[in-house]
Amino acid sequence: MSISIPLFKVHMPSSAAPALAATLASGQLALGANVEAFERGLADYTGNPRVNAMSDVSGALTLALFIAGVRPGDEVIVSPMVCLATSMPIANLFARPLWCDVDPATGMLDPARIAALVTPRTRAILAYHWSGDVADLEALQSAARSNGLALIEDASEAFGAEYRGRKLGNHGSDFCVYSFAAVRQITTGEGAALFCSSALHHAQARQLRRYGIHQASFRLSSGDLNPESDIAVPGFNFCMNNVAATIGLAQFPQVEDIVSRQRANGRHFDGALAGSAGITLLARREDAVSGYWTYSLRAERRADLMRKLQQEGIGCQRLHVRNDGYSCFAHLRREHALPGVDRFDRENLSIPCGWWLTIEERERIVACIRAGW
Repeated sequence: MSISIPLFKVHMPSSAAPALAATLASGQLALGANVEAFERGLADYTGNPRVNAMSDVSGALTLALFIAGVRPGDEVIVSPMVCLATSMPIANLFARPLWCDVDPATGMLDPARIAALVTPRTRAILAYHWSGDVADLEALQSAARSNGLALIEDASEAFGAEYRGRKLGNHGSDFCVYSFAAVRQITTGEGAALFCSSALHHAQARQLRRYGIHQASFRLSSGDLNPESDIAVPGFNFCMNNVAATIGLAQFPQVEDIVSRQRANGRHFDGALAGSAGITLLARREDAVSGYWTYSLRAERRADLMRKLQQEGIGCQRLHVRNDGYSCFAHLRREHALPGVDRFDRENLSIPCGWWLTIEERERIVACIRAGW
């Protein structure tokens, strides 16, 4: 049977097409006014004005790690239960992920396991907000401070999520990254945002995301290049462009509706699936609100449940597989040292929770699961 209730779906308002046509006709396609407007919208939404619009989430994480001081041979504490876009920036800086166990109740970093991993080469903790749920930020920030480490939040899946009444990206962690890839809550086609807690890091990110160029002095008043403008630290090419920003700007009017729909779906599943045989619902913090990118849970005999859901036309998948299983990380494996990861990886499953779900489709998903498999 074909999938009639997709796990992921692109949100693209009708207003995007004419806005794109105007941008394309303008001839100003690279970094420019639309990117700046998109940044202002994100600043207003999160309450943190220190935001840089980026080309993609891996670029944003690479830049955060670099500014945090991660260099070849250094180490970053991270869970193996993350997206490849999260772990690969560590390797691309020729650093090493230190695989940390997760709490199987949440799928996210267990702060109590961090201190034992720290070495003189450890520079940062990279915390992943699983499927839009919110990690234990207070404990993670305490662990970072006590060990002299930077804390980088990967909130790729957590747009709209809140912790203690404020949006992620505005809680004092050194860096927080959002993703605006194709099937996120809002999309720019491909893109990301890097939030900084300090003005210094924000200024560094703005310069390093574009080759390390000092924009104010790079060109003369005539428009010619300024040979006196220096580049002290070689940078990257991680800027968002005006085309991507135009798509993102078209979606801001629908942001609150998208977020509220996903929350309503997630909260419905929280109640309707509670007590279902063979299902363990994830523990979600009382002082936080999930972004509910998907509805993530743990399932016994996961393959059998997936088969049943797919036969009923309901999209589902394990959200991510453990990254320490890839051969590129074989030299870093910690056999039998991550029991929480072992369990969570064996059982994690995501079902649709997006803005597109109808009430009838929600009930169809619940009935399919509660009937057993």
